[in-house]
Amino acid sequence: MTAFKLPSKSAVYKQIRDVGISRATLKRVLPAWWDDALLQSNSGFLQFAKLLDQRLGLSVSVSDGNVSFLPANYSIQFKKRAHIDIQQLSDATYLCQAVANTLISVLEYNHCSPNLARLQQSLDALGELTLANVLPLFWTSHIPVIHISRFPANVARPAGMVMRSHDHYAIVLGHEHKSPSTQLFVLLHELGHIMCDHLTQDGSLTDSVLPELGESLDVETDPQEDEADAYALRLLRKDMDIVSLVNQLGRLSRPAELAIQAKRSSQASGVSAGHFALTYGRETRDWILTQQALRFLEKGNAIATLQSSFTEAVQQLEVRSEDSEFLMSMQSG
Repeated sequence: MTAFKLPSKSAVYKQIRDVGISRATLKRVLPAWWDDALLQSNSGFLQFAKLLDQRLGLSVSVSDGNVSFLPANYSIQFKKRAHIDIQQLSDATYLCQAVANTLISVLEYNHCSPNLARLQQSLDALGELTLANVLPLFWTSHIPVIHISRFPANVARPAGMVMRSHDHYAIVLGHEHKSPSTQLFVLLHELGHIMCDHLTQDGSLTDSVLPELGESLDVETDPQEDEADAYALRLLRKDMDIVSLVNQLGRLSRPAELAIQAKRSSQASGVSAGHFALTYGRETRDWILTQQALRFLEKGNAIATLQSSFTEAVQQLEVRSEDSEFLMSMQSG
């Protein structure tokens, strides 16, 4: 790098904030040992710049001896179906990208290339799809999946995000849903964006909310979202007409009734009882009863399942201690 004048700490953070990254998000991206005093030396500043490039894709530009930060030439798409502040969603997306970039760098270091055809074949060959039996298929096909819990306050937590970089992919889930069926739908929806070629270049696609899960009354049409939904539903329903079965039930008054009907349908069709309940919620918009029924139907905590799957998969890889610490820290509250 050519000679440059060290900017002040306040100038550094202002420039990064102007890109769309809050100080709270930046603090989560930097390693635990980082001290802002390091910015006062050339070597410390260059170390800082390297970290930002690796995790956030920010590059340093020097003009007339002055330093500025430039965002990566990523394609950043937001699927925003609710009245959410775009700045808050942008901030969350940068954090998700930092995690996804770290995961992708781990795969590259281990010479692991994604195999989408293998993943598709494995999913099609499964009987009943569950979060627990689907997650290992993603990892063995080198499509890593991670759940982030550690978002800054006042940041719009996304449902999910998919990242593409150097022909690698990573999926980040953000919601606090403990229902395995709910997180499974989000995961398959994000995979749908990959399989439907919605990321044609390096970049990310962030889903702020998913109306299919009753998260928004706004039903504006988005062809890519419809395609991703259709992909997930085809996998989950295995071409069974679950909607007709749900409509035959009419309106139910007790969650136990829905749980019983969902179990019966699952035994007859091979479609998971949890997805049957979610379909009832989508068709009737009675999401309160649906969530109560899921508590009857489902055992286990989806977030714990995601964390366990992540830990088991990463233990099979060579990971720098700094990257491991960062990835593990993002999964803690």
